[in-house]
Amino acid sequence: MEVASILEKLGLSSYQAKALISLLKCGEAKASEISELSGVPRAKIYEVLDQLADLGLVDKIPSRPVKFRVREPKEILERLKSNIMIEYESRIDFFDRVKEELIRSFASLYSPASFRTKELIRVVSVGEASERETRLMYREAEKEINIVSRCFEYYPKVRKELVDAFNRGVKIKILLLGRKFIDERGMKVQNEVLKMIKSDMGAEVKLSRTPLPLRGSIVDPSYEYKTGKAIFVVEDPETPLYLRDSAVTDNPSLVAGMKKYFDLIWMYEAGDVE
Repeated sequence: MEVASILEKLGLSSYQAKALISLLKCGEAKASEISELSGVPRAKIYEVLDQLADLGLVDKIPSRPVKFRVREPKEILERLKSNIMIEYESRIDFFDRVKEELIRSFASLYSPASFRTKELIRVVSVGEASERETRLMYREAEKEINIVSRCFEYYPKVRKELVDAFNRGVKIKILLLGRKFIDERGMKVQNEVLKMIKSDMGAEVKLSRTPLPLRGSIVDPSYEYKTGKAIFVVEDPETPLYLRDSAVTDNPSLVAGMKKYFDLIWMYEAGDVE
């Protein structure tokens, strides 16, 4: 991932990221010079640099003309983290202050349908939305998490939540696609993920001996059909993963059925990692 993209994910605008990167390269410069180096329009550059100064990422030097000096990389990283934490705490504080007001407003606006049925599944996009749902399920898991994946390439994105679940006593089983069904690149990814899992926790891992029609996670299923959540995507080689949707369900019967599917493959169509 490019530095500019990372900075944008950490909260900077595109112009702020470009200006900061340009200042990192030259150390200190006039606004006009930074504009030329970064591609940020002259009409915007002073506003952008003042914003970076307010964020504590650069210093504004009172000279004629005014110059801007970048701070040390380690200090920039520390300030980025602090700014994120301050923004998060501010938003949580605001939420707590308006929560009761929102409840009253929502109650006055809400008009339920005369007859409501609970949907069997709901759909979210594959990517950030599905990863968010997965992290939430892992965070709320109490007894078990069963994972079906090709290579579990998204493990780094859910790593914290899964390791935390394991550390609080949640039983974790991971079923990965057998190596004869994946290419060289997929095998490399799978091996790297397996190393991370082995160093992180004592989860049980197996490789399937047959293709896997579904991928996803099954959390806290109950054969009494009382609890359970799942998120899954149907295998479709003709459609790129980023164009697919994930299905999310908290229907206990459907989750129990998926758990039976998982158990059958685990017991009869999968083997230990060599």
